Amino acid sequence: MEKSYKAIIGALAVAVVVLFILHFTDSGSGSAKDQKVDESIGMQKPGDLKVAYVFVDSVLANYEYYKVLTDKLLANKSSLEKELGSKGEAFQKEVNEFQYKVEKKLITSWDAESRQKQLTEKQQVLVNLQNEMQQRLLQDEQAVNIQLHDSVMSAVTDVNQLLGYNVILSNTFGGGLLYAEDYMNITSKILDRLNESYRKSLAK
Repeated sequence: MEKSYKAIIGALAVAVVVLFILHFTDSGSGSAKDQKVDESIGMQKPGDLKVAYVFVDSVLANYEYYKVLTDKLLANKSSLEKELGSKGEAFQKEVNEFQYKVEKKLITSWDAESRQKQLTEKQQVLVNLQNEMQQRLLQDEQAVNIQLHDSVMSAVTDVNQLLGYNVILSNTFGGGLLYAEDYMNITSKILDRLNESYRKSLAK
């Protein structure tokens, strides 16, 4: 169970951690709002390129709704595996009984041939069911990836309405961003926005 949970967490993290580059246009480089933003986050003169970055894996690790979604995926995966396992055990029992009857010559060769054909068809049904379940799990994971991506992008947009960056990059620990000043790291702001929005949705 723990391995399945880590596998889902890892798969989602890899899928969601992509390059988030947004270009925002200043509404007025000389406005009081721009000057206030420059003073609060240590930016240069109005009009300069303002860049920030977000550790997306850190955001996901601490985003409260992320754990809810991954728990749902894990529960769904466990349920499908249990259903498939139950059907597989029932099928194996039928196979064992058939083999026993053949070995003990309790059925005719004609009956054995007919029964073997039925078991082959049942086996194919199980294979098809397994493939269908895998496809359903994949679709569920993709849906979660899209939902998480959209949530992060929405939070970035909301936060940036106050901060006024031109470019916001995604990064992972040990990722492609080799150096940046600490003040450019807005991970905590994005995370706070995500958790705030999630808690408000629960209160509705």
